[in-house]
Order: sequence, then structure tokens, then C-alpha cells
Amino acid sequence: MTVLTHPNDVYVLAQWLAGDHSNWEQAIDNPPFFAHIRVGIRTLPNPITEDGVWLFLEQAYDYELHHPYRTAVLHLIFQNDRIEIINYRLTDAEKFFGASRDRDQLKEMDANAIAQLQGCTQWVHRADQLTFKGTVEPGKKCCINRKGVDTYLSIEFEVTENSYSSLDRGYDLVTDERVWGSIAGAFQFTKKISFGDEISLGSTPQGIIAS
Repeated sequence: MTVLTHPNDVYVLAQWLAGDHSNWEQAIDNPPFFAHIRVGIRTLPNPITEDGVWLFLEQAYDYELHHPYRTAVLHLIFQNDRIEIINYRLTDAEKFFGASRDRDQLKEMDANAIAQLQGCTQWVHRADQLTFKGTVEPGKKCCINRKGVDTYLSIEFEVTENSYSSLDRGYDLVTDERVWGSIAGAFQFTKKISFGDEISLGSTPQGIIAS
């Protein structure tokens, strides 16, 4: 049975993503391949625009929470019968280090603090009533230079109310050979703390499960 993605799913997905996530169990089970990573995702107190939902994301090693190795701003909108997550980089990332766990820091976030990453929008659909699945938009346009090699980013991820998994890999733009990324499968995160109550869901269509 096909499950259609509804405009209101933007808010459901945002609620499920908003939280403090950890892959502790995975790191303990397989330490040679998976470090203990924490991902904090929080809604912006002052959205950049009024459409959709704006989220701040930071990803860090557990022992270095206030020095994340990845930060981003995500704009979730409903478009073309799917959810689109538009990715932005921070122009001064250090200013917002730790902000996913101290939301007052995010009050200074405005349009001047971010720049869109072209070609890196993620397309998301409902797989069923309990799961969203997403990938990077097609076209090999989300480019990242790693180890002196120009690569394009491939992401496959799943989100449920209390967990999400993500498999991120980079492929050579010319040969399509994998250059970087996990060789042991997707990172598996469990939500330890939810920040979903900071996101207003509005009216929920029948059959849609909200947190």
C-alpha cells in the first residue's frame, strides 16, 4: 500500500528529528568502525522565513560536544509532492557551537548567518506510517573535496519517531568509485532527548502519527 506524503508531514518529520541523538549502542558493539557520535537538532527560535520549519544541526564526537565537526541549517518544506530539506552552511560556524543544547544561542541566527549549499537538497517521502526515507537530489551536484579528490555526496537515511539512520558516502565525480564514507553500513542513532515540543504541529490529518 502506497503512503502519500502530506504537507503536514513537514512538521511531523521536524518533530521526529528535533532532539539529542546518540549512536552509543552501535559504538560499543563495533568500536573499530563506529565512534561515539552525538547529533543535536533544534528548531530556530526566529525562523529565517515563515514557510516550513528551520532546524539547526550539529554533529560532534561525544568527548568533544562543544567543538562539532559538522554544522548545518536545514529548511524543511513541502514541494513537488515530497518534503525537501534545503541545506545551508554557516558563515561563522563557531559562533553557534553548542547551540543545539542552548537554544538562546540560536536567537541571533538570521539570513546573513547562512549560505545555501547548491545541489545538496534532500528529497524525503513517507515509506509507511512509521518511517520517512530520504536521499540527496539526483544529478551528482552536491560536491565535496576530500583528500584532494572532488567527490559527490550520496546520502540514504531513514527517520522514525525515536531513531534515525544515515549512510553518507562520497564518490569520484569521474569514475563513480567510492572515495570516503562508512564501509560498515549506516550510522544508527537513537533519540535520547526530544525537542519536538518546540515545534508546532498544527492540525494533524487522520492516520498521521505525531510525536
